[in-house]
Amino acid sequence: MPLTDKTFIETQFPVSLISKESYKERKANLGQTLTGLGKWWGRKPLILIRASILGMLMPATDNPQKDRDVFLRILTMDEDGLWQRRSKTISANMLYEWLPKDEIEPFVDINAKGGVRWKKDIDLIKKEAIIRLYFDGLIYDEKLEYCARPEHIEGPSENSWQIK
Repeated sequence: MPLTDKTFIETQFPVSLISKESYKERKANLGQTLTGLGKWWGRKPLILIRASILGMLMPATDNPQKDRDVFLRILTMDEDGLWQRRSKTISANMLYEWLPKDEIEPFVDINAKGGVRWKKDIDLIKKEAIIRLYFDGLIYDEKLEYCARPEHIEGPSENSWQIK
């Protein structure tokens, strides 16, 4: 139910998150979309343009939290979207240091310097659950270090739209 004739961008806009995504895109230099075609002085980050257009098209409702949730899901900036965009691995050393000492059973030491690796017989579901737990505990900036940019994936997964 619309909240009058206002759009999402008029009622709220996640400026901080969009700014962080734009910064990541700007830092990509050679990986920037369309810059290889020629210099354009007014080029804005693609995520900023996408977010602005979506914000102008999406109507505001009387449930701002749900509006924000839908907005972030469409742009794959929600928890599931970031997980889907994850393109870099989280090292076993990092997870080993993060886990409580009574839960280090999935790892085995490989050298005297403390380097660790996953056990060969570890259940992949358990391994994925440990990685997801660690990833979900990171702040947005830290998650972005492990993620591809939104335009590098096809969009939100079907699972992200399931009611939670």
